[in-house]
Amino acid sequence: MKLEEKSGSRLKTGVIAICISLIAMSLSPATATRDHNDDTESVGTSVSMDYSFAEPMIHLTEIGNETYHQVVMKDVSNSGKPGEPSLPAYGVHLLLPRGTTVKDITITPGEKHLVELKYPVEPVPEPVQLSYIGPAPLPIPNKTIYSFESCFPGELSAKAMIQCFRGFTIVILRLFPVQYIPATGIIYYSDITVDVETVEDENKISSLFRGLEKDMHEAERKIDNPALVDTYKGENVGLSSLEDYDLLILTTDTLKDAFIPLADAHNTTGLSTMIKTLSAVGSDNPEDIRNFIRSEYINHHISYVLIGGDDNVVPARRLWVQSLPDDESTFMPSDLYYACLDGSHNADGDDMWGEPTDGEAGDDVDLLAEVYIGRACVGNALEVAHFVNKTITYMHADSGYLNRALMVGELLGCDCVNGDCECTWGGDYVDELIDGSYAYGYTTVGIPSSELGYNISTLYDKDDEENNWPKSEIIGHINNGTHIINHVGHANWDKNMKMTIADVDDLTNDKYCFIYSQGCNAGGFDHSDCIAECFTVKTEHCAFAGIWNARYGWAASRSTDGASQRFHREFWDAVFGENISSLGMANQDSKEDNLWRIDEPCMRWCCYELNLFGDPTLTINRPNTPSKPSGPTFGMSNNNYIYTTIAHVDQVFYNFSWDDESYSGWIGPVFLGETVRASHTWTDAGSYNVRVKARDSFGIESGWSDPLTVRILSVHQGQMPL
Repeated sequence: MKLEEKSGSRLKTGVIAICISLIAMSLSPATATRDHNDDTESVGTSVSMDYSFAEPMIHLTEIGNETYHQVVMKDVSNSGKPGEPSLPAYGVHLLLPRGTTVKDITITPGEKHLVELKYPVEPVPEPVQLSYIGPAPLPIPNKTIYSFESCFPGELSAKAMIQCFRGFTIVILRLFPVQYIPATGIIYYSDITVDVETVEDENKISSLFRGLEKDMHEAERKIDNPALVDTYKGENVGLSSLEDYDLLILTTDTLKDAFIPLADAHNTTGLSTMIKTLSAVGSDNPEDIRNFIRSEYINHHISYVLIGGDDNVVPARRLWVQSLPDDESTFMPSDLYYACLDGSHNADGDDMWGEPTDGEAGDDVDLLAEVYIGRACVGNALEVAHFVNKTITYMHADSGYLNRALMVGELLGCDCVNGDCECTWGGDYVDELIDGSYAYGYTTVGIPSSELGYNISTLYDKDDEENNWPKSEIIGHINNGTHIINHVGHANWDKNMKMTIADVDDLTNDKYCFIYSQGCNAGGFDHSDCIAECFTVKTEHCAFAGIWNARYGWAASRSTDGASQRFHREFWDAVFGENISSLGMANQDSKEDNLWRIDEPCMRWCCYELNLFGDPTLTINRPNTPSKPSGPTFGMSNNNYIYTTIAHVDQVFYNFSWDDESYSGWIGPVFLGETVRASHTWTDAGSYNVRVKARDSFGIESGWSDPLTVRILSVHQGQMPL
């Protein structure tokens, strides 16, 4: 092992014995990096999986006046609670055979490696509200843990979660491949085996199981042992019907008609959409609304829900959450309640929905989503018109601005002693979203700066002479057409990215942006009109969608590994790393990728508060759009004309827009360099802009190409121009 400090003698035999004893006693679930080969076995009632771990990397780091060792392991996140040693941990997701539950879990370590350390392992920092402006507190080691003579955490896994997705039962565990012995150093394991013994339980056959092929594919994406999905097939395979549809828009009778253009736009492009109202629900009670969504999910096989109303129109469920045990708690509006359809989220029947013990038999609540959700916080027909127009415009956006992304970072706070200041910069956080990051052991893919042609600009306080860029700069970026904005900085109900509600009202852009902000409270749509509502529905300008916090965003003291940052990194990893096709799915994936660490500081808080303001079916349009179509630029009505484009990548589908509310439909797959052909007949005279867009095998769509303008004459207009 390569260390910046030479390791000394081997660990003491007595200490090793204590660690082995503690590990042997551990029967709780665990996490680790799995082998790429799916070698899961289902023998009788057991499920087994081997996980392999890379050699940890050990660095020196200075925190305050103290020197620590930083221990990181490739593709394994650092984990822990404030004051504990920051050690690698890994999330396991194992599917159980249908109709079974867990009887026992056995964690078996493989080869053990011993490393002596000169300095202590760095402690986990305190979480810090992003609204906090004072000096960043120093991480303080927990004296009890750091004086242990035995190993910490002393077991190879934490308590398991049992979660369900569309009737598939999944065990989620956290494994600890590294143990810390404060007096000596660390033990790490090259591999760990997880064995789950199951028993049959008819009560575990969920009514939410539909047996659809799309559900099978989604389940495979979420688990480490996809081969076991086949045990859910057979007689239970579901069939589609003519009554099935994809997107439910749930609104009120008053607002229903205003949403019709959006439903028509989706239906035209092949996404089957229905508008239903609270009259069909029978009330505006959140529990009744959730039951109605569950019914549509079961009977009509929906995948998406757009809530068409502000909190006082279609109410959100207030979920209760704490930042830390025995620390600050709050109720927050969370549309996650409408996405995760198993259980009640309030098993004990009190007024605190969403407690960690509010699931079945005191277990955790359901946090795997059956449907993907977004909200249009509209209160009247004009606001619906703003939302619908921006959504449809973005669906047909040309490539003129899609390559423009903006990273926005503010000064979060400084700790100054005798004029020497150590500052925390939002720019350091959002830097991890450019191309990708390996920070803190785990890998996430970010917004590509070159491969897909994104032109990424930065607006950082740390780069400004006054450490405080003026808000006129971001107003200029938005008005000049920016596609994607990522923000880490201070915010409140009526302020975000240094802009006030009045500033948002004065924006003039007609090329709409997507915003992801870690700022506090900006998405608190239960608090009068928050600024996220102003960005998305109160004006005909600014954003077509975005993700904001309903309450505090959370950073980490003297670190970029804050709770909010973990979700932010996983969101863009979903879009560009996992090729997840829709905003609703990507937002949910960022939560599910963090479920194994949900009991860590502020993680549940962020999971509940990150609401999508926008249509959940929208995809982030890629800047690598096809070239302008080729074909006749003049023609006669009722004649058929052929238009072409050249495939710019392999195995891609293409869709032509004829600008008369009709489309060619998806053509393909076609391969790099092939000619794509589509024909069309216009029935009316006029000028039409023919465009084309691409969609890859993952469902990710490009923007629309530049238009080819075609002039169509009717017969009585005479001879065609040459």
